[in-house]
Amino acid sequence: MAKKNILTKGKKARAEQLALGNQLEDALALYASVCKIDPMDVEAWVKAGVIQCRLGHYAEAESSARRALMLAPNLAFAQHTLATLLQYQGKTEEASTLLESTLQQHPDSVENLLNLARLREKQGRMQEAFDLYHRILRLQPESPYVLAKQGELLEKAGRLEEAEVVIASGLARDSLHPELNLIAARLARRAGLHDEAVIRLEAIINRPMSPETSAEAHILLGQLHDLLGNTQTALQHCLEGKRRVALAIDPDGSSGARFLSRVVAERNWLSAPPAITPQSGSAAESPVFLIGFLRSGTTLLEQILDSHPRLQSLDEKPMVEIMEQAFINMTKGRPESLAELSEEQISELRQIYWEEVARHCDRQTNTWLVDKQPFNIFRVPLLWRVFPDARFILAVRHPCDVVLGCLMQNFGPTNAMASFSSLQGIAELYARVMSAWLEYADRLPLRWQRIRYEDMVSNFETEVGALLTFLDVGWDDAVLKYTEHAKGRSLINTPSYHQVTQPLYQHARYRWKRYEDAFGPVMATLRPFIDGFGYRE
Repeated sequence: MAKKNILTKGKKARAEQLALGNQLEDALALYASVCKIDPMDVEAWVKAGVIQCRLGHYAEAESSARRALMLAPNLAFAQHTLATLLQYQGKTEEASTLLESTLQQHPDSVENLLNLARLREKQGRMQEAFDLYHRILRLQPESPYVLAKQGELLEKAGRLEEAEVVIASGLARDSLHPELNLIAARLARRAGLHDEAVIRLEAIINRPMSPETSAEAHILLGQLHDLLGNTQTALQHCLEGKRRVALAIDPDGSSGARFLSRVVAERNWLSAPPAITPQSGSAAESPVFLIGFLRSGTTLLEQILDSHPRLQSLDEKPMVEIMEQAFINMTKGRPESLAELSEEQISELRQIYWEEVARHCDRQTNTWLVDKQPFNIFRVPLLWRVFPDARFILAVRHPCDVVLGCLMQNFGPTNAMASFSSLQGIAELYARVMSAWLEYADRLPLRWQRIRYEDMVSNFETEVGALLTFLDVGWDDAVLKYTEHAKGRSLINTPSYHQVTQPLYQHARYRWKRYEDAFGPVMATLRPFIDGFGYRE
């Protein structure tokens, strides 16, 4: 026994070193070896789960974390690890239950409170998040980080005066705190004080801070310099910020490859398409899928559609991801799986989708659901197979503006974002995704309509009216007041949240022309889509 303990202890120490050096596969192999030698080693199971999570192997990571909790049901680290994994997979309700249970066991744990508060933010349960942050402040009344989180939530919710008070109280305690200054800079941007925001960020940009905060600060500086017309400086900051994002989520270069493999797998499912188009009960049972590449105006369009009394939108919720995983579990995801789906299986997948919808909203009567998730664009074959009567709205924008917009925005830690650290990487991913869409539109009997961002902002009533006609809901003047409608929503949980509550503006149209020199290496990649979507340079 003593010899076994010495052996496993040495392996775990070496695995820890490898993990710190981002040699994740080697570290995981050592932890797996420890688990085989001693299946009761809770630490090895938990840390194996953490590394599997970092590698994007979420199902395996969840299994490891659950094994650890079977051995030690009250181990807080294992509970937090499993809750994080559940959130990555969109299982927010189960994660919520787990964190609530953990908090009951440790009611004064700041870590527990923070984790649950962050989850409540993601769920859009703002008041509960505020209450949790208040509890933390009672335990740590001088915490600048918690004040920054409160201010961030208030700013995202459009409660700007309250946010300014909270951030000012934090800055009075620590004037150079990075997170506080980041939120203060966002508030200054909202007020049009771009120079002030730049000065604030440049004062803290080289101070110690988390990788996430550092990346966000650089990207925000890039956005501000873009607004000020400093294109070269803007580009430098955005590239540095996106480099840091990619390094945090893809240290071994595998995350981007995993995302591309999903795009390829979906495309392969069309290698044996069904011979006969399946029929569902009625069109009313099918959602409207709002798709497109990121930064194509989908958030703006979603707000416009949600303001219509006969439409109800859900913004980037994981219904389709969960349905897709159920499909893979059901069929092993083989290329012929889509064609072989039975009506019973289709009915089951449809039920899984609508059950997940019910987790995220109370459905309004006599409305169509608009499921806005841009990257569902590469899941179209599965969506068509399960919902053959669904309507698809394709949001399009000049490909160069899309690529530039993706470089200038932080979308959070996902596998797809590993490809977003350069114009070249974004352009190549854009070409992969949009070429897949063109194939789907050509081969499948889809009911779809395209709307170009540039046309929508310059000719709003004509373009939106045509879209509402396509949806068979007719024009309603409520869509003209979409900004007021957006301000009334509790939280718009996308990176462009601060833009959709503004009136339509023209300055983002063809912004890429100011960066034209940087686009030379990617124009050949984007040219087919520039021409195909009817743009002239």
